[in-house]
Amino acid sequence: MRKNKQKNSKNISTIVNNLLIFQKYCDKINKSKGYGGYHMLNSLNNVVNFLNSYIWGVGMLILIVGSGLYFTIRLHGFQFVHFKDMWSRIIDKQDSDSGISAFGSFCTTMAMRVGTGNVAGVAVAIYMGGPGALFWMILAGMTNSAVCFAECTLSVLYKTRIDGQYRGGGAYCAERGLGWKKYGAFMAMILMIGTSVFMPAAATYTICDGFHNAIKIPMWVSALVIALILAVVVIGGVKRISAIASMIVPFMVTVYLIAAIVIIVMNITAVPGLIKEVVTAAFAKNAVFGGTIGVIIQQGVKRGTFSSASGMGEASPTAAAAETSHPVKQGMANAAGVWLDTVIICTASGLMILLTDCFNTANGYVGSGSAELPALAAAGTNGVIFVQLACKTVMGKIAPTFIAIMLALFSFTCLISYYYEAETAAMYLFQGDSKAKIRKVVTWIMRIAMPVLIFIWGNLESDIAWNLSDLALGSCTWVNMLVVLLLSPKVIALYKDYESQMKEKKDPYYNPDKLTWDGVDTEMWKDINKKYIENDNECFYV
Repeated sequence: MRKNKQKNSKNISTIVNNLLIFQKYCDKINKSKGYGGYHMLNSLNNVVNFLNSYIWGVGMLILIVGSGLYFTIRLHGFQFVHFKDMWSRIIDKQDSDSGISAFGSFCTTMAMRVGTGNVAGVAVAIYMGGPGALFWMILAGMTNSAVCFAECTLSVLYKTRIDGQYRGGGAYCAERGLGWKKYGAFMAMILMIGTSVFMPAAATYTICDGFHNAIKIPMWVSALVIALILAVVVIGGVKRISAIASMIVPFMVTVYLIAAIVIIVMNITAVPGLIKEVVTAAFAKNAVFGGTIGVIIQQGVKRGTFSSASGMGEASPTAAAAETSHPVKQGMANAAGVWLDTVIICTASGLMILLTDCFNTANGYVGSGSAELPALAAAGTNGVIFVQLACKTVMGKIAPTFIAIMLALFSFTCLISYYYEAETAAMYLFQGDSKAKIRKVVTWIMRIAMPVLIFIWGNLESDIAWNLSDLALGSCTWVNMLVVLLLSPKVIALYKDYESQMKEKKDPYYNPDKLTWDGVDTEMWKDINKKYIENDNECFYV
């Protein structure tokens, strides 16, 4: 026993020493432009920027905005018509051995949504596109809720049980709904790499940068702490991830919104003028803020999509994990999440920045809300620092630390959600009873590898973090939306079934005998809704 402890202690010491060596290497990269690693990162960043220019071009705007409008129209504006019902679906706390509650699923999904995009992402959008970007971000959030509804409803419909737990997502929809097994494997690979390798880059960097700006904690120290805590959480699987998210998400959202409301109230007289300014800037080039209409719209839609992850397929696995009687119920809950994330929280962040005039733009505008802004403009620094300065106008010196803590909570919940998305994708790639041992090995590899990657991203100070996250988001969105659009008739049919049962004053449930499609796990659904089906059969025979 003592020998094992000594061996484990030696192994831990070796790992820590290796991480410290890597940290010193990263310092050389960050401090010396003549160091080889710097040029490698710079070249990689140039390649990623080139790819993003195509992935996030006009085609993406048409895809996201067009899909949002399509589902909004075909579903008769459900996000407005069923606004109250949409929010009521969040509070269902029924779970099972196979699935988590609708509330747990909602919080786990919100853990992914409410993150860097809500704070740093909004600031970046304003920096690149000016105040008008906020308008397009809000509009994107409203229409994106319909896209999120569609992909999450489909994910719940085509979910199945693997190792006693519900698993679902875009890959499962591709294989079971369209018969595209190879495309499903391709989707799973893209999502697994995107959520485990690239997406965490921006979240990790934002946490480390926030604490570095606030209280001068070295980037590598924050990265190491994040990596270790993440490892502890993900070892517990989906149940622990859901439990942690259910505790953290409501708290962090409430505290952040209270802070935003205080700042808005303190500047309430400026709100009407600001609203006019945002709307005006959204539709025309502004001589003060600069920027073309194309850039303004692109930044608003991009950051709105990044924040909500609608269309990317990120929310689908956690939606599928929910114990629910009808796919539309969880689709509704996730649609409400987009409203909370993009329409409410992102708007709150944007108003804080704009009302206090604590922002600069890439086209030369320098805000007057803080004496630090000219120096930031000269250095090209933007992002979370704008929100910290905005809060500083009311909170004083404590503001940077407060935002750093909020960002840490926001971004950390993103990271644990990213892990679950990646794990679900991996489970798809290794389906079947014969691959049970492989799934366990792969799971443990991911639980070790992802914290290591988190440490790496926290050490490389570069805008490549945001660029890589954009690359992952955009790539996943393109491959996922093809499946969602092709399966849209199923979404519409399920919505009509849901509405029909609601009109009959029933608690809606899915009966695979009434709506039958190839690929649906009918036995699982009959087991889930056994009581509903038996009750309806008894009424029929009576």
